[in-house]
Amino acid sequence: MASESSNRIDLHTHSRYSDGTLDPAEVVRRASAHQVKVMALTDHDSISGFEQARMEGEKLGFRVLCGIEINTCEGDLLHVLGYGIRPDSAALKTRLEEFRDRRHKRLYAILERLRQHSVDISWEDVRQVSQQTLGRPHVADAMVKKGIVHSRKEAFDRYLTRGKPGYVEPMGPTAQEAIATIREAGGWASLAHPGAINDETSLKRLVEFGLEGLEVYYPAHTQATIAKLLMLAGTYRLMPTVGSDFHGPKTGREAIGCMEIGPQLYERLMERLS
Repeated sequence: MASESSNRIDLHTHSRYSDGTLDPAEVVRRASAHQVKVMALTDHDSISGFEQARMEGEKLGFRVLCGIEINTCEGDLLHVLGYGIRPDSAALKTRLEEFRDRRHKRLYAILERLRQHSVDISWEDVRQVSQQTLGRPHVADAMVKKGIVHSRKEAFDRYLTRGKPGYVEPMGPTAQEAIATIREAGGWASLAHPGAINDETSLKRLVEFGLEGLEVYYPAHTQATIAKLLMLAGTYRLMPTVGSDFHGPKTGREAIGCMEIGPQLYERLMERLS
């Protein structure tokens, strides 16, 4: 169980309902073991694992939030996190089904390109490695399982990133659509891993769409990046958020609850998340 003195909040985690490798309950157990007091399950384009995660959190005595990460069509790294969303929102369910259908179209195109380069991965191979939302990591996992590559990283480096044989442009919603979807479900949106976005004009545009948070504390961010993002968060009145982007064993993103924040931001986040 998380200690009372811990200031660890992890608002960016994934389970087998998207591209994580663990069931939601196991994600929660890992978070608790790493002294996380509050976590959000933020599967890509899915909230189906939330109830399992919430129930496990109750058993272990800490809070699990219903979150989401929505991938956009505006590049592979422009993702929007959502917090405070209503899991019973019918409109949200409809929109997420649409987003997953767009993902499927992209995957069919990826598999066709791979076949053209003599990489034999079928739709059934991909479907075996996720409980719901499918994406490029599942193609990578299928390639690992068939012995074509040794890791997700190798699959991306050789086949699945921009300029490689299996790359297809994203087909998700626009950033504006993603933010609107979160807000319509009663939530607020934060920009995921913004250290990859260097254009302040893009950030200003997202704020105009209703963005309210910025994932400042993220494992790949240097201290210089964190300082810059804190400045931008202040300029645009955005709530700094914190997340590990945990995906589970053998994914390259295996550290959960690894970003500890100061007591002042902790209290601000706790108030906002309540």
